[in-house]
Amino acid sequence: MKFSKQQIVALINEELTKTDKSEIKTLINKALDKEVAKAVKDELEKAMKSKEVKDDMGEIAKKILKRLYKDLAFQHPYIIDRIKV
Repeated sequence: MKFSKQQIVALINEELTKTDKSEIKTLINKALDKEVAKAVKDELEKAMKSKEVKDDMGEIAKKILKRLYKDLAFQHPYIIDRIKV
């Protein structure tokens, strides 16, 4: 006995209740969350070991510190004056 794709989908949908469907979605989401988290973690670990990425992070940190220093010096000089040496 051959079934068409629509008949198979209809049979599956008939047998599954809303509770069944929500449980399946929950299980799939949990499995995907674990897999995605692991994949992202692995990729980040690989990227962090790269010299290029380390250099880029250093350059970004320098730019941020320069901008902060300029802002403090020109916009808020009283903050620098309060620093005790």
